[in-house]
Amino acid sequence: MVQSTERHGVRRRGGLTFLSIVLAGVVLAAGCGQQDSGSEAESQPVATTSGANLVPPERLLGLDVVQNYFPEMERQTATSENTTASGAPDATRMVIYEGGDGRRVTVSVDQYASPDAASTAFEQAIGKSEVVQGFTPLPAPADVGDKAFAGTVTQGADTHIGYGALAGEYVVGVTSAGYPATPENVGKLTELTRAAVEKATTA
Repeated sequence: MVQSTERHGVRRRGGLTFLSIVLAGVVLAAGCGQQDSGSEAESQPVATTSGANLVPPERLLGLDVVQNYFPEMERQTATSENTTASGAPDATRMVIYEGGDGRRVTVSVDQYASPDAASTAFEQAIGKSEVVQGFTPLPAPADVGDKAFAGTVTQGADTHIGYGALAGEYVVGVTSAGYPATPENVGKLTELTRAAVEKATTA
């Protein structure tokens, strides 16, 4: 698939929305994880679904792949539907990985009825992006899906780096929380996003 060459402004606004979506998901999952802190349940995947259709787990990256880029990730702390997915996806799934120091990596995949429906949802997300404060755009990763965007948001002492991609009938998101936006971390997240898109579209 070919990286979109659309106007820079679209990429920038898309990055805003993606970070907003992932921040919401990370906050919810982190709250659940903190309740289990110190228990054996912490090391087990926690299903927090509410009857929504879930994307098959084989379409999302496993812990072993995430550890190739972020070896400090120790466990999967939550998996659920992505309740903040834009539009009306047929199925969603969000998985959160966490390290012993509280840093996190989140991967989400939203599947739509058609590429057109996915593209519409992608554009809807762009339209909601203006509300996010503290956004800094990053160059959209090359050769990742049909369209891609990236950016960072810092709130207090916490920085989130987020990538999103439209790939056929899928919208894929990858975010890190607690990592500074250094070239090394940005590069690792770019490669992880590329792997996540490939997994979602070829599994």
